[in-house]
Amino acid sequence: MGRADCGRTHAKGISRLEQKVMFQVARGLAKTLLDLITFLHNHKTPQQGREQDQPGSVMNLRHIEVFHAVYSVGSISGASRLLNVSQPSVSKIVKHAESRLGFRLFTLVRGRLTPTEEAHILFREVDDLHSRIDTFQRAARNLRSPSEGHIRIGVLPSLALAKLPRAISVFRQKWPRVTFEVSAIHHDEFRAALMSRECDFVIGHHAVGDPEIAAFSLGQGCVGALFVEGMFDRDLSAIPIDLLRSQELIGLAPSVSIGDLIAPVMAGTLKSTPAIQVKSVYIAAALARSGSGVAIVDQFTAQAFVGDDLHFRPVEPAVTFGLSVQHLSAHPLSRVARSFTDLMAGMIEAQGPSAERDDCRNAMGARQH
Repeated sequence: MGRADCGRTHAKGISRLEQKVMFQVARGLAKTLLDLITFLHNHKTPQQGREQDQPGSVMNLRHIEVFHAVYSVGSISGASRLLNVSQPSVSKIVKHAESRLGFRLFTLVRGRLTPTEEAHILFREVDDLHSRIDTFQRAARNLRSPSEGHIRIGVLPSLALAKLPRAISVFRQKWPRVTFEVSAIHHDEFRAALMSRECDFVIGHHAVGDPEIAAFSLGQGCVGALFVEGMFDRDLSAIPIDLLRSQELIGLAPSVSIGDLIAPVMAGTLKSTPAIQVKSVYIAAALARSGSGVAIVDQFTAQAFVGDDLHFRPVEPAVTFGLSVQHLSAHPLSRVARSFTDLMAGMIEAQGPSAERDDCRNAMGARQH
């Protein structure tokens, strides 16, 4: 077996890593199901006969699915449309579930189907199981093929302006059935977003430094100057820091996500507090475009603003930084998510057609020699 085949099953074409993901999700699903079965056994009424006390006498997954649908929509007819089955079939399954449980789940009150108190208690348990089943099914779809799935991303505001939107656009042109949910968050929110499962992964400049969070490189970027026409010679491939000392620099507050990236440049050029200080890269770029000064930003922020009237050049000596993708160690990325991060890494490496991007790459290369 060749190196490329290592860790892959011949029958299914799924890697051991992907099998591990499915196992973890299935194990959580099985635990929840076991908890629900235990809950149902503990809540049987004394009137139940010997048949109900035998193993397998509680609700099965089909009973749970139908009960959840009827409870959620509030009617047999609505549940039948949701599940795409006939109304008599739904009614029959509900009655069968009630027979197994030994108590009523729904009653008719003034012609309307109303959950019993037992149903309210049971639904709290079933809803968690139903959510886990959805998670299991979504994970299975994502592992089956990169052509469909749902990706939840947390990203720094600077990356959300241009690079990420472009990557999503390119990705969905090839795989239109993949959907995205994007949140702009800061570094101090990364861990909470991952632990709460609000995001499948986050993208930022710094790794969280937590054993529960894994990270891998997405690429490199550089810091530079954003300025209007006429401030510097357009033939310059990079702006020496000495030239910046003669310009009005727009300061960024420490709370801005890229503040630590530009700190070395600002420290080397400013002799006093900047006349203008802002708490947003958007405002800094707008002020630079108005001619109020030079904004020191990262190249990814600059890409959203450069044009005929606004230019970007890396500073010299070069100030570079790395981008990383971070996710929970216990929840490796799905195949579709990994396909997306591979695409984004390729786009960062290629740097695109913009002259400013080539200059940034040249500056980084010069620093390494």
